Amino acid sequence: MKYPVILQHSEEDCGAACLAAIAKYYGRIFTLSKTREVSGTGALGTTLLNLKQGAKTLGFNARGVKASLEIIDKKVVPLPGIIHWKGSHWVILYGRKGSNYVIADPGFGIRYLSRKELQLSWQNGVMLLLEPHPEFLAQIDDRDRVSTFHRFLLRVWNYRHILAEALLLNLVSALLALASPFLLQILTDDVLVRGDNKLLNAVVIAVLIMNLINSSLKFVQLNLVAHFSQRLQLDLILEFCRTILGLPMAYYECHRSGEIASRLRDIEQINQIISQAIILLPSQFFVAAISLSLMLAYSPKLLAVALVIGLLMTISTLILLPRLKQNVSSLLIVAAENTALLVETFKGAIVLKAKNAAPQFWEEFQVRYGRQANITFNMNQVAIVNNTFSGFFSLAGEITLLWFGSNLVFSQELSIGQLLALSTMNRNFLTFIASLIGFVNQLTFARSAIDRVVEVIDSTPEIQDKNTKPSVKIPSNADIICSNLNFHHSGRNELLENFSLTIPGGQVIALIGKSGCGKSTLAKIIAGLYQPQSGNIRIGNYNLLDLSLDCIREQIVIIPQESHFWTRPIIDNLRLGNPGVGFEQIVKACQIARADEFISKLPSKYQTILGELGANLSGGQRQRLAIALGIVTDPPILILDESTANLDPISEAEVLDGLLSYRQGKTTILISHRPRVINRANWIIFMENGQVKIEGVVADLVSKSGGHLDFLTP
Repeated sequence: MKYPVILQHSEEDCGAACLAAIAKYYGRIFTLSKTREVSGTGALGTTLLNLKQGAKTLGFNARGVKASLEIIDKKVVPLPGIIHWKGSHWVILYGRKGSNYVIADPGFGIRYLSRKELQLSWQNGVMLLLEPHPEFLAQIDDRDRVSTFHRFLLRVWNYRHILAEALLLNLVSALLALASPFLLQILTDDVLVRGDNKLLNAVVIAVLIMNLINSSLKFVQLNLVAHFSQRLQLDLILEFCRTILGLPMAYYECHRSGEIASRLRDIEQINQIISQAIILLPSQFFVAAISLSLMLAYSPKLLAVALVIGLLMTISTLILLPRLKQNVSSLLIVAAENTALLVETFKGAIVLKAKNAAPQFWEEFQVRYGRQANITFNMNQVAIVNNTFSGFFSLAGEITLLWFGSNLVFSQELSIGQLLALSTMNRNFLTFIASLIGFVNQLTFARSAIDRVVEVIDSTPEIQDKNTKPSVKIPSNADIICSNLNFHHSGRNELLENFSLTIPGGQVIALIGKSGCGKSTLAKIIAGLYQPQSGNIRIGNYNLLDLSLDCIREQIVIIPQESHFWTRPIIDNLRLGNPGVGFEQIVKACQIARADEFISKLPSKYQTILGELGANLSGGQRQRLAIALGIVTDPPILILDESTANLDPISEAEVLDGLLSYRQGKTTILISHRPRVINRANWIIFMENGQVKIEGVVADLVSKSGGHLDFLTP
């Protein structure tokens, strides 16, 4: 019986990998990116509720239970199921095999554990039972079975013309290489034995000419390989980057930036492996196949010896391959996690220094990189053992072949020249086997790396609707009418449920409420960053569902509390999304946001290059720049989500005075917890647990009791 296992690509993927493996068990193939999306896997992993809702989305009947081995042994629950492992991990329990239990661990592979070992790691008894719905089985399609590696090879096929030229040169070079055994035989039997000087000169000239031709072919071939390698790598990197830019907001919120960035290195390594293998292996195979055919003609006995040696070399590799795959997968995951930690440490340097946490992180670095070093060492040990066995069998094979061949020479079945020619042919065959073994080792890494890269490329992009949906001028003074909105992140509970609200147009609106009540979620839905599961939003005569995302985002601008800037001049940062905006327009926006004051004092003014994340600016300066960026195109609707929280009271008042005066008659939504900001609004909406609790003007609300008063009074 087969026990499918999908190895995780990062530590938080274990639950999603379990779902993908069980789907495969029932005949469906889902990418890890798909199961991540439906189960709402985030940077902290997946909860039981996430897995349950994700499984239902895929077509399973799913329920969470508290189980035990006694219940499993009675066979009263459907298997396979997902169990909670050591309090922080998800694995698949397939059932019993003999006296052991079969576990599919996404971070390890298939494991056979005793009853005691299973009980020790599954102490809480938490389990997700899964049974496929009939519709799930009915949807099985042969296209589901196409592997990511096969799809990658289809991508390589796009460059078949370059490959064909390189392979043709390779085959010509291989034919020249096949002449070596015959020249060696002639040199031994006809030149040295007979002392034929003329023939010696002819052989030497032939060898020199062959070497010249071979070197020329090699030069052209290597240039073709370099061209193919460059095209393939560029194609992969550009598609990877294009995919990243087209992913929905939820993807960015659920993944660690350093872990995603590590996959760019995977592309480079994949490219090196595939480029060399696709070009070199076919020619070596051709040489090996011809060599074996010639060996059969020379001596079937020596051919049998060569085949036995090749078989022994291959068997040793196959035995060690599962362990190598496990180490490679673990290494990629751990290396990605360590890269992510380094990126987070760099971004959080101020907290690291302020809390004097360097010793703590130093300890963590030692543990994490020590683990990575151990996995690398174990992987190298497997490769060393494999290469040692292969080298031993290869040398033993050559010695054995010479011993057998020498006896055939003694019995006059072979000449000395024929024996040397056979030895060269055998070396051609064993060289191919050794290259094949090396490629298998590299392919193990490449397949894991390809899976990680394709997981990103396969992620569901945002709807590209600019060619199918119109762009219109959104009115700046029309009411925003939200009707029966329902929204939740994949695999999570509802954040907004049957939510309805009318936001008066052309006024200053304050959205208030405790953290987590749904204010920012609603703002992101209005701005087109989140897509609701149901319901609609109308502004004037337009339903936002009927408009393109580009149209919405260009005219409904949200300014978050944590602004982000790139390492480039200030003026280029202020032209993000609008590269054609004029300098005068930029200066005007900066003057309104009171950013022109500090920009004018900088040595290079608007050409000043900002540090990474705007590190060479204060928090208040970054927020003023962010406000300038938000209003540079004078959008009809502007949403400020705690966008002045880092400003001192005086600067905040100046910025808001200028901003709200500039935007008179246009819809401006303020999300804030501070009374001095909230009290500037014409209309206040108080939210609680994803619903509107109360709304009205300040004068009316202060006279009514309720939690909203905490936000209206200093």
